[in-house]
Amino acid sequence: MWNVSESTIKRWADSGDLCCLRTPGGHRRFHLEDISGFQKTRGFEATGFLTTEKWEEPEIEESLNRKRFDKVHQLMFYLASQNQGKRVKDLLERLYMRGIGIVDLYDDVLLPVIENSEQALENGELTLAHGRLVKNNLDEAMALLFPQLIRRRHSGKTGLCAAPDYSSRIPVNAISRILETEGWDCLNLGGNVPFEAMAEMVEHEPVNLVCVIASNREHLVDKQFQSLSKVADDYRIPIVLTGPGFADPEILQQFPHDEYFADFRSFQRYILRLS
Repeated sequence: MWNVSESTIKRWADSGDLCCLRTPGGHRRFHLEDISGFQKTRGFEATGFLTTEKWEEPEIEESLNRKRFDKVHQLMFYLASQNQGKRVKDLLERLYMRGIGIVDLYDDVLLPVIENSEQALENGELTLAHGRLVKNNLDEAMALLFPQLIRRRHSGKTGLCAAPDYSSRIPVNAISRILETEGWDCLNLGGNVPFEAMAEMVEHEPVNLVCVIASNREHLVDKQFQSLSKVADDYRIPIVLTGPGFADPEILQQFPHDEYFADFRSFQRYILRLS
């Protein structure tokens, strides 16, 4: 998994750096949390394959190794709909340990599962309650995984992220976690936050960036946005927009901003440039 020799693994285990258990026959066995902790301490990510893990479906392990996400999406949706947030977290952790970073976990895994659940809801294949359950378990799973993620050294910068609509809770948390992994502090106001409240926070806190996320247009009122735009302009703080609510070019023109991002990868690249 780490593309190092077997002797290197033995040396790390025998020195006590990498915790292991010994079987009666003398074989070394490693708990996943110990592997993850060692990887985080060393500050590197996995790029190789794991081939010995067992899942309910034999094809899942190969799908994880090959980064083929269709079956991963199906399994994750099933686990989330069955209130198995901890097992969703384990699945995300296995992907992360294969070198799939936080933005890829959101763009390629979590958001497609959410989109599939929303489509199922529209088609009458999923109840509203089960749709909420899926989203809550996905967000909980990422919250459980987040403390294990490798983070850059603190940059001294602070971002503010919020959404005017409640349905953007998961994307808001995604933006917040991406900022933190890149070494930023983040003031996460969550969803259903009026633009005036965002403006007040900019007035009172040393913010370097304002991130506004919208999943739909219903709560986007350009006149209310003016208060946030004015205070950000006064302090020369950039405003970035993301989410499908801002995707329409005509909508974007109504909300003064510095950048719009259609996905989390482009947002992360922007943060790297700012950092």
